[in-house]
Order: sequence, then structure tokens, then C-alpha cells
Amino acid sequence: MNRLGRAVVMLYLAVIMARLLWSGSFGFFIQQRMQIPLLLATVVLFLLGAYEARVAIKEEQDDPSSLRRMSAPKVGWLMVLPLSVLISVAPTGLGAAAAERVEAFTPVVSDREFPPLEVSAEPIEMRVFDFVDRATWDPAQSLNGETVRLEGLVVNDPDIEGGFLLTKFLVSCCAADGVPIQVVVQGVDGVYEDDTWVVADVQIRPSDTPLSELTGDARRVVVDLVSISIEESAPTDAYESPY
Repeated sequence: MNRLGRAVVMLYLAVIMARLLWSGSFGFFIQQRMQIPLLLATVVLFLLGAYEARVAIKEEQDDPSSLRRMSAPKVGWLMVLPLSVLISVAPTGLGAAAAERVEAFTPVVSDREFPPLEVSAEPIEMRVFDFVDRATWDPAQSLNGETVRLEGLVVNDPDIEGGFLLTKFLVSCCAADGVPIQVVVQGVDGVYEDDTWVVADVQIRPSDTPLSELTGDARRVVVDLVSISIEESAPTDAYESPY
């Protein structure tokens, strides 16, 4: 690919990144904390692409046959095809299909002290990661009897009757390393389709045996549904971070 071709590809990629930043949908691919580095990368691509285009145009003006003498393989233009898909198709985040392919995450042993819950008249809003972590490792079992509000997507499991897996993806860097973290929601009236985004008020189902002493599927956090509402679409900040 000649210099003008490189300029086109860089500017095209910069436009795609700018579109993702403007719409906020970059959150379907990377963590929100990467917004500033992505913005800087977009600016650099714009500057480099503009510089390459300026030099290519100047070379063509000085020597009109210069571009024709370049023998770079034209296969490089195929790079534009996947970029065209990114700019023309609305991005979506990880969903039920991805959750079914990866084993659900279980928080590692925690020897820290959990801070007191901020209890109020309203349901306690928590991340799914924090909820599962506290439900598994808090020796005081402070979640017992409390109504907690969780947000996530529906993943249906044929082994779960009258319920579903409320799922969020734990992402360290980008969607490529996303791992599902799940809560078994019971007492659900009706059927919700996979990938339906919901806000659920739940209460943990107490167990005679602490979850930290169990293994495998027995360690799943099971909750009873208090109320549920459906969101029209997934938020652009759809993932959680372990940090």
C-alpha cells in the first residue's frame, strides 16, 4: 500500500474511533477508564493520516508519475473491509452466547474486612461483582435480609426452573478478556429472553453452609426476586472491572 493508501486507512480508522467515542459505544469493546488513551490515539491517527496525505499530495504535484511507480501490493486495501463493518454496523456488547462459552467467575478468597452496608429505605445498589464477593466471603453475612438492586443481562439455563442467571461481564482490559459473573435469580414469573437487560431487586437466599466452604456450582449465589424492570437497551458502560 502506498503512502496515500496508508493515509486513507489511518484517517478511516480515526473516524471510526471518533464515532465510537462520540456515541459512547466504545464501552462495548474496552473499559471506560481507557477513554482518554483512546481519545489520544484517535488524535494521533488523525495527525499522522493528515501528514501522510499531505506528503502524498505534494509528491504527486512535484512528480505526477510517482504514485504510479509504486509497486506496493494492492491487497493492503482489504484492510478497509473490516473497518467498513465497524463504521456501518451498530456495536453490541458481550451477551448470553459469550457467557455460555466461558466458565463463570468466582471471587478468590478474601481476608479483608467488608465495610458496613449503607442501608436506607431504598434497595442497596451494588455491582454484581461486589454482591457475589460479599455473599461468598463475608463472615458476618451482612446481605441476609437486605434488598439489593442489581443490573445485568438475562442468561437462561435449562437447569434453572423459574429463574435465570443475572449476568455481568468482568473485564480487565477489553471485551476479549471478559468473564461472566452470575447470580441465580429464582421466583421469576414469566420468561425473559436471553440478553434482555434488567434491573432486579433481590434478596439473598440464606444457606446453612457458608458459600466459601462450597465448591463448583454449589457456590452459586442464589437470590429471590423482589421486583424486576426491563431496560430498553444495554448501557454503554455494560461491564464491570475487578479493580
